[in-house]
Amino acid sequence: MTDPPARSKRSWLVRSIYADRDVELFVVVAIATILIVRAALAATGWPQLGGGKIHFAHLLWGGLGMLIALTLFMAMEGRLWKQLATFAAGIGFGLFIDELGKFITSDNDYFFRPVFAFIYMIFVVLLIVTRALLTTHHPSSQAALVNLFGLASEAAVRPWDESERAQALHLLAACDQRDPVVQDLAPLVTRVAAHTSGRQGAYETSKTRLGGFYDSLVERRWFKALLVGYLALIALVGLLFGLAVIVAAQGDQTAVDFWTYGQAISAGVSAILVMVGLVRWRRSRLAAYRWFERALLVAIFVTQFFAFYNNQITQVFGLAIALLTYAAIRRMIRQEEWRAEPQSTGGET
Repeated sequence: MTDPPARSKRSWLVRSIYADRDVELFVVVAIATILIVRAALAATGWPQLGGGKIHFAHLLWGGLGMLIALTLFMAMEGRLWKQLATFAAGIGFGLFIDELGKFITSDNDYFFRPVFAFIYMIFVVLLIVTRALLTTHHPSSQAALVNLFGLASEAAVRPWDESERAQALHLLAACDQRDPVVQDLAPLVTRVAAHTSGRQGAYETSKTRLGGFYDSLVERRWFKALLVGYLALIALVGLLFGLAVIVAAQGDQTAVDFWTYGQAISAGVSAILVMVGLVRWRRSRLAAYRWFERALLVAIFVTQFFAFYNNQITQVFGLAIALLTYAAIRRMIRQEEWRAEPQSTGGET
């Protein structure tokens, strides 16, 4: 008599395959909410909702949004409801965190200037932590099985689209094939996968099109030249800004505050990294792109933190440009790595 197959080690920590995109949706909606609220309040003269001693701060509406999200998470099943809950949570958290200035100042100052820098760092830390902890490219056999059950239950609501079919087959292959549960579930998944809608989800379609557009764009010589020229210009501006701060500080030290010093120093560091990349450009484009990447990371994680104190909402456009530039540089690095891969493997014989 043979022993039953041993079950793989179980864990309470099982990651969702949708974690990355759900966190992205949450952060984008929350940031958009903050910007829309601040722009609307500025355009209407910062009105007060209520009268006399009564004031309904939008912190309360943020709590309502998060309550709706929690209710949907607890009461409903299916990806549609989870996405709606994530959307509501993003709106709620955006309304909530926008009032941060009132709760970190003794005089309840909503217009406390450093608050945007603090909010920015909260979202940056959130994205870094979730990227580090919630990556699901290579799920464990247990995580694959749990997520596969979720996809199978989704098929009871609507047909799978093409991306969900591919995801289900990928998860099935990642499961422990000796597990009796997997052996019973495999025929069901195979049958459901054979009757998909044949369509691709809106999220995957937009991501594929955007990725294809970026790939075709960064392959063009004029775009690479334009991007490198832009980085060189930014480096020059950063150095000139640093020199201006030094001159201003020598004339009157009180004219330059901590935030300006931080922005000037970090911008100078970023400019030096760009110049190193420009020097390396002729010898190795891959090395140059990596130096540009380091410069952009300093700009995104350090310079932008100090810049938000001085510019607040208008600095969002600068951040958007920095993120788009970083995405383009990352694409260029991957393309150069792909080109170098056959040469490196061909020599190892």
